[in-house]
Amino acid sequence: MKTIKSNFLTGLIVILPFFLTAYIIWFLFRLVGLFFTPAIAKIFEVLIVSKIPGFFVTIISATITLFLIWLVGVLASNLIGERFFNFAESVLLKIPMARGIYEAISKLTSIFLSDKSSFKRVVLIEWPREGVYSIAFITSDVMESIQKVTKEDVVNVFLPTTPNPTTGYLVLVPKKDIIPLDVSVDDAIKLIISGGIVVPSSSSADKSS
Repeated sequence: MKTIKSNFLTGLIVILPFFLTAYIIWFLFRLVGLFFTPAIAKIFEVLIVSKIPGFFVTIISATITLFLIWLVGVLASNLIGERFFNFAESVLLKIPMARGIYEAISKLTSIFLSDKSSFKRVVLIEWPREGVYSIAFITSDVMESIQKVTKEDVVNVFLPTTPNPTTGYLVLVPKKDIIPLDVSVDDAIKLIISGGIVVPSSSSADKSS
C-alpha cells in the first residue's frame, strides 16, 4: 500500500503542473477569444453545414484577438497610429466617469506589464492587524495636506492581493512603521501571485539591493 500511495503521489506531482498549465492556457484562450466567438461561430454556421467543435471556434477567435492586439501595438508604435490613439485617449478623458477608470487601469497596466519603476521599494507593513505582516510597495509620498492632517511622516503604500496583484489597497503608513525588504519588485510580485509558493532566493535579494 505504501508503494501504491507513493507512486500515486509521484504521478500526481508530475501530472498536476502539466494539467493546470494546459487548463490555465485554455482558460486564457477562451477569455481572450470571448469577444469574437459569437461572430466566428455565426460565420461557420453560414459557410459550413457541419457543426464545428466549440474549442476550434475558441482557438480561431483567440488567435484573431491576439493578432489584433499585436496590430494595435504596431500601429501605436508609428507616428500616425500614436496620434490617433492620443486623440482617442483625449476624447475618453473628457468623459467624467470614464476618465477616472481609464487612468487607474492604464497606470496599473503600465506598472505590471512594462514599467515597475512606480513601485519604489518592497516593504513589510503590519496588516491586517498588529503582529501580522504583509508585503507591500511604496509608491510615492502623500499629499502635503494629508501630511498636515496626520501630523506624521507618512507615505503611499500599495498593498496588493493574492493571487491578483493588480488589485489591492492604498494605505498611508508612517515611515517609522515600514520595514524595508531586500527583495526586487519582480520577485515580490511572483511571491504574491503564487501565494507564497515561489520564494525568491537570497541571490535575487542581493541583486535587488
